[in-house]
Amino acid sequence: MSGVTGGRIARVASRVSTIELLFDLVFVFTIGQLTAVIVQSPGVESVLRAAAILAVVWWMYDAFAWLTNQAVPDTVPVRLLLIAAMAAFLVLSLAIPDVFTGSGVLFGVAYLAVVVIHSGLFIARGGRGSVRVMLRVGPLNAVAALLLIASGFATGWLEWVLFLAPLILFLVSGLLARASPFALGASHFVERHGLLMIIAFGESIVSVGAGLTASGLRPQVVLGAVATVAMVAALWWCYFSGDDERAERSFGRAAGRRGTTLALTAYYLAHFVMLFGLVGVAAGLHLSLEDAFAPVTPAAAWLLSGGVAVYLVGDAEYRRELRLGPWVYRLIGAAGSLVAGLLAAWMLPLRAGELPGIALIGALLTIVVLVLVAERSPR
Repeated sequence: MSGVTGGRIARVASRVSTIELLFDLVFVFTIGQLTAVIVQSPGVESVLRAAAILAVVWWMYDAFAWLTNQAVPDTVPVRLLLIAAMAAFLVLSLAIPDVFTGSGVLFGVAYLAVVVIHSGLFIARGGRGSVRVMLRVGPLNAVAALLLIASGFATGWLEWVLFLAPLILFLVSGLLARASPFALGASHFVERHGLLMIIAFGESIVSVGAGLTASGLRPQVVLGAVATVAMVAALWWCYFSGDDERAERSFGRAAGRRGTTLALTAYYLAHFVMLFGLVGVAAGLHLSLEDAFAPVTPAAAWLLSGGVAVYLVGDAEYRRELRLGPWVYRLIGAAGSLVAGLLAAWMLPLRAGELPGIALIGALLTIVVLVLVAERSPR
């Protein structure tokens, strides 16, 4: 599929390129930084900070999936600009731990650089329809970046208001994109998001493994490593048990506004929820598995069970939007995960915190496996 804009040929991508894979590896560091934000000070405020940061960062990461879907990165200038965007994203990620305590301006400036590169490439290489939308969406993204820079100079409630204000602009941008829909290539779009999820799954294991190495290779550490892989693999199975292939077919059948709407709801919103769930899972595993037999703290219990629940809710919405199969079981699994966290943190007949971390992980793993089995059982 092709279109001509200003003498430039824009081609809808069919497969993910190697430069995109390199680009997405920066996302590993981003997820790791968000996990560190929660681990360093587990509590409601740090979780809210991580959620706000991920919502802002994910908007532009996902925007590059739209960009390379509409314009194949097969020329030297485009590849160099993508590498420059990678560098800006890396600087942005470096600023994440202190974004509300001193590095907010650097975060905003790096975000502005990402926006400028993205908008410039989209206008230069996108098809006619894409250019028309980006001429309206690009300035909104730039204003969002300026608000983030301004938040770096503010303190208290005003800092939060300025940091969260871009979310309103993202909503407006989504409505503008839906009014002038993109012709998105299904195979590339679905594959790109699948690869991003694999990177997030991998980072969940890497971040926990990095924490475990500091404890020495004791039996409880080895058991914790095995439990980490089992938990992440179960969540991976939820996403990749044939859903990626069905998603490509379903997304490919959606045209016009329906296709653009799915790209916003099933791929930006639902994937944001799943990614945030994985951040919570990684933080919970990190806090629970320094000693797999040690009592789990309420904070670790809520992060772990809440992370699994949030992930399953996002996955259920993803399946519902694309009509991939049963999704109610995943909501039931999310509720079961929250109940497990509640029991582990406060309602055990023993004193709070005496349940070993490995026992809670085993309970959550059982819930996820039961969800998968129930979905595959004959109806």
